[in-house]
Amino acid sequence: MKTAVAGAILATFSLSLPAVAATTTKYQFKGQNASASFYQYDDCNSTSVYINAFTSRVKDGPGAPTPQMGADLYYDTYNFCNGTYSSGYGSSPNANFTIDNQLSSASLRGTFVVYDYSSGTNKNVSVALTWTGIGSTSTGRSDYTYQTQNYFSRYRSNGSYREAQVTGSITIDGTNLIENLFSYGSLSSSKSGSLERTTRR
Repeated sequence: MKTAVAGAILATFSLSLPAVAATTTKYQFKGQNASASFYQYDDCNSTSVYINAFTSRVKDGPGAPTPQMGADLYYDTYNFCNGTYSSGYGSSPNANFTIDNQLSSASLRGTFVVYDYSSGTNKNVSVALTWTGIGSTSTGRSDYTYQTQNYFSRYRSNGSYREAQVTGSITIDGTNLIENLFSYGSLSSSKSGSLERTTRR
């Protein structure tokens, strides 16, 4: 009899507990990147060119990761003596970009369609660049966790970075914009992932 009463009390208590629902979100990223800056200044002229290329794989739901690739280009030239200038920005989602896993080298080939702000027209820019890694590779990582009664999150990342020498050409209107310019280049790679879980009663 006591066993039956205890079972009935337990069943009643269990039925009175609210249902628990959990929502989980996951995100994963893996990518590689090559960037370069070119610049020159003198008494009359200033020129700066920046280019960035990347390849990555992103997974934020069921199924296989989504591959992504692209490149961006910005240039700016100004003549202080006669007041002429030219600047433009464009991207190329179909550029041929390759980079090795050791960050030893990278290559970017393709044609960018850029909008030239000074003339208000689109222009084609031909890009042919090669990065060669120099010096040692720097690495770093991070791991962050946060938790409350109804919420949990964790973020992890690690990456590598290496300086690089950049050679080649960026040609617009028959002129190589980066000829005889100072340059700075880099190669990098990174992985990251996050997990979020929210519990509701």
